Amino acid sequence: MRSDDEMGLPKLAAPARRALSAAGYTRLDQLAQVSESDLTKLHGMGTTAIAALREALHERGLSFHAGVPASDHLHGVAGSPGEVDEYLRGVEEPGRSTLQTLRRTILEIVPDAEQVISYRVPAFRVRGETVAGFAAFKNHLSYLPFSGSVLSQLADELDGYAMTKSSLHFPVDRPLPKVLVKKLIAVRLAQVGGRSR
Repeated sequence: MRSDDEMGLPKLAAPARRALSAAGYTRLDQLAQVSESDLTKLHGMGTTAIAALREALHERGLSFHAGVPASDHLHGVAGSPGEVDEYLRGVEEPGRSTLQTLRRTILEIVPDAEQVISYRVPAFRVRGETVAGFAAFKNHLSYLPFSGSVLSQLADELDGYAMTKSSLHFPVDRPLPKVLVKKLIAVRLAQVGGRSR
């Protein structure tokens, strides 16, 4: 049995790898059944490892289980524009301004969208379906279509961007063009519209 890559886990320090292995977690998808607070209780699991796992999950359209302490109001799908404001306050500049621009753009495109925190990141719901979201990481920002098939449908328009199946990465100091965000949301709205018929 080889490395973290085969298990789908990101590169982690030895104590974190041992902690996961001892707890029986050998694949990234297993961590979607575990809350972040439970993982932090494992001996050897530090904040750097948790952050790496969180990002790896996001890149695959997954997240930690929402079963976190009631005092943590950023779990599951909950919230309001105020909680999105709170998330943005925690983002360093210039990322904060870039994400605020993206937020305004999304709300111009879907003005009736409900702003929520979903899987610990800002998201936008239309008629109960999450159609867009974003997240801040140390060296990039991510646009999240909340679908694993939106980005592939816009491959030509996304040429030059780094991405995973369900996460479009862009620089911390350069917002996504409005015309591109409009296309991303249109594809996602078509998906959820087709499901609800």
